[in-house]
Amino acid sequence: MGAALPYREINALRSVITAVERASSEWKHLYRFEKEFSSQPHEISVIVPVHNGAQELEELFISLRNQSIDKSLYEAIFSLNGCTDESLNLIEDFSAKSGVNTKIIKSTYANVAKARNSAIQLASFRYCTFIDHDDFISRNYLEEFLVLGDYRSVVVSNIVKMIDNLPQEDYAQRVVQAGFEDALVHSGDDISICYRAYTLNAIKAAPTYMLKRVKYEENLSHSEDLQFWRRVFNEFTPITVKTPTRTDIYYRRVLSSSLSRKHENFYQKAKPRLAILDSIDREEKQHYCDSPQRKFDTQIKALLLETLYNIGRQ
Repeated sequence: MGAALPYREINALRSVITAVERASSEWKHLYRFEKEFSSQPHEISVIVPVHNGAQELEELFISLRNQSIDKSLYEAIFSLNGCTDESLNLIEDFSAKSGVNTKIIKSTYANVAKARNSAIQLASFRYCTFIDHDDFISRNYLEEFLVLGDYRSVVVSNIVKMIDNLPQEDYAQRVVQAGFEDALVHSGDDISICYRAYTLNAIKAAPTYMLKRVKYEENLSHSEDLQFWRRVFNEFTPITVKTPTRTDIYYRRVLSSSLSRKHENFYQKAKPRLAILDSIDREEKQHYCDSPQRKFDTQIKALLLETLYNIGRQ
């Protein structure tokens, strides 16, 4: 009984929030995609962009094969971008032998944003989540998303950093926990409490109908994930739900080979962040002053300015 209690509390609080939304003329439009959502199988699409991942894919393969849920409940979509190694052969072998429903997209152009956009459009299940090819997930990771997912929710998991195959205390986990100490459910209006969960691309599952209506900006060299989730929130103001367990873990491996972790000069690091700041300023008047979107953008703007300051000091 005790183990089930957090889930009952989450569902009860979420039901209160959705009842208020449905009764409000201001928020009723958020439910216009319910028919599309209900028509999709209650299953999850795992999107994996791959760039020269032959040396790192094995642990991800193992974790996908060993999920606690039946393999009919999830699919893996590998979106290869600019691969010149054996990644394709390894993924085709995984597809043939693992029993996991696998889709493969191939592009000669190395662009992670484009790779994710292509994969989202191919997703056929009710929810989507993202995993980098050099990371992996715990056995219960996908199950928690299916248990807690619903039409209005973005579900947030836990994260552990791995260096030399050893778990390390990670700032990202503290970021994830921030805002969820007192409540595991936040309405869109509470975004200033839990906004940091949206600054990481992974560790979340969202309804596919949301993600299909937002695109990663393919011209950004990085921070495209922050802009993407900013767009998701501003378009749908989802309810944010934190999983109540520590058995759903995203293992983030720190490797020098990742496109997103390559060395860049100040201009290269600053340019995409400045572009996001410009878009925040341009779009400010689209929402009223106390709106969830304005609250979110205020937090993101402060975070980006702090990041630019720290980059300048390096």
